[in-house]
Amino acid sequence: MKSSSNTPTALLWALTILLILGGASLALFGLQKAPAAQPGVAFLPGVSSGAADSTGLSPLAPGDQPPAATVEADAAGSSVALALDAAPGLAIALPQPLPADLADPILRWIAQQPGARVITDTQQADLWISVEPGGELLAERIYVPVSRFATLLDETSTADLLALWLGTPAPGQPPLAVDANALAGLTLLWGPPAQVEMLPDAAAVAAALEPYPARLGVLPFEQLTPEVAALVIGGQDPTDNRFDATEYPLALRLYVNSTAKGKAAAAELIAAVDAAGAQTNRDPARLTVLVMTGVTAMARMTALRMEQNGYDYPARVIGPELSQADITHISNEIPFVQDCQVNASENNLTLCSRPEYLEALRGVGVDIVGLTGNHLNDFGGDANLESLQFYRDENLPTYGGGVDLEESLKPLLVEHNGNRLLFLGANQYGPEFAWADVDWPGSAPYDFDRMAQAIADARTKLDADLVLAELQWEESYDTLPIQSQVQGLRAISGAGADIVTGVQSHVPQAVEFTDSGMILYGLGNFFFDQMWSQATREGLIPRHTIYDGRHLSTRLLTTVLEDFAQPRWASEAEREALLRRVFTASGW
Repeated sequence: MKSSSNTPTALLWALTILLILGGASLALFGLQKAPAAQPGVAFLPGVSSGAADSTGLSPLAPGDQPPAATVEADAAGSSVALALDAAPGLAIALPQPLPADLADPILRWIAQQPGARVITDTQQADLWISVEPGGELLAERIYVPVSRFATLLDETSTADLLALWLGTPAPGQPPLAVDANALAGLTLLWGPPAQVEMLPDAAAVAAALEPYPARLGVLPFEQLTPEVAALVIGGQDPTDNRFDATEYPLALRLYVNSTAKGKAAAAELIAAVDAAGAQTNRDPARLTVLVMTGVTAMARMTALRMEQNGYDYPARVIGPELSQADITHISNEIPFVQDCQVNASENNLTLCSRPEYLEALRGVGVDIVGLTGNHLNDFGGDANLESLQFYRDENLPTYGGGVDLEESLKPLLVEHNGNRLLFLGANQYGPEFAWADVDWPGSAPYDFDRMAQAIADARTKLDADLVLAELQWEESYDTLPIQSQVQGLRAISGAGADIVTGVQSHVPQAVEFTDSGMILYGLGNFFFDQMWSQATREGLIPRHTIYDGRHLSTRLLTTVLEDFAQPRWASEAEREALLRRVFTASGW
């Protein structure tokens, strides 16, 4: 490595290593420190304010000999060293500060261009990257406003975020919490902040938000974590598969512009960024939206209302929304029986559904069905076998139950947009006749060791990205789960399940995060007739967003049952009251 200042090669390498290890920003043209950041403003390591460009390097002075540039970047693209010689080449202008996840492929590409040099004056550049529309789109970054998971906020506004970004928080109000990439991206969108708290990663942002029910932060989309709530802004939700980036206020787009001299190089740079997978941090082809539902038992008064109002009656209000999910899950506790008769008595505990009632499940876009319920054999083994055949005839995959013990224990692997999701379930509570056996249909009997082995096999043998475990536990009618339920679901989470869901509860229950993932202790009723209390009328529908094989985010949708059969979306006041109870039971 050569230097116009005759700095020995070994010294340059040593300085580069120090840059990487220490995160310092040095301008190696003179081995000067980058100018200090303004008070209240934190910049990326390797990105400075003042005269240095976005690589942390001092720009060329007017009349300087155009150098050739070789760029060495660390894994984050944030620490850079340049060596110079006399060969002329492309003059390249970069925006400041450049998000590190995008800086890496750009700087690596620059390092391969003979004689290339980085400058700050776009008027003198052969190729320049700008946030102004024009030229060819190089990259897009989606940033997401967040609060702690246990928030009553569903959305925020650009004005509120800008007020935090450009102003000073009110007394006692912490500043906006961001990671380094979000800081750089928002600085390009909005200019330098007055005050923010820059934290090392998404986990640190989540921890900083946790003590404050209404504190806000911003994270890059792909760095979201389930421990934070992703907020809607401008009517757009990046965690939804209906998201429109062109209408989103926190979308940063960078464009490549060039003179005739730099035209071919611009195309090469675009190709290099694309090849590195850095063109976007939100690729719809890598995203999966999954919704999971609570107790379904289309019998008694629910069945009567369906006979009176149409078989799709339960799904008419909420169906259009749930059908938009890529995967819609139903936990159906009772069998489909051809000659099932409606018995609307509240004391009727022998339950079945007519095959025609499948129309209600189709109305919410059903894709998979969990069979861990304790009423599957209410009409005997033959009726359950008939129901299982009905699912097969309708091409509806099932898990957690089957024609015998072996089939009931088989997990269900679903692949969507490259995300491999493994579903498995078990019934802890019984009764014994509901459990599958070697020659008897039913739900999978709960056995911790067997379930833990299935979770391990999901990783090692089936290459699953996420494991979702569904458990039918002992029932209770309290938002606070019973002790055995806490112990049991925590044990399955500790065995490696990413999302553990209790599907037995007729009321919404607590939510918990563990070292392994997320536990939803109970979702409440979905399609069932329990109108006798506000709590049994309420339901939680978690909408999980999976991206590139990772559980990225969960939004809790809330419902209220009407007319013994038809859930509707909770009003703002109902939603707030329900979530307060759930979050209180969760210890938040």
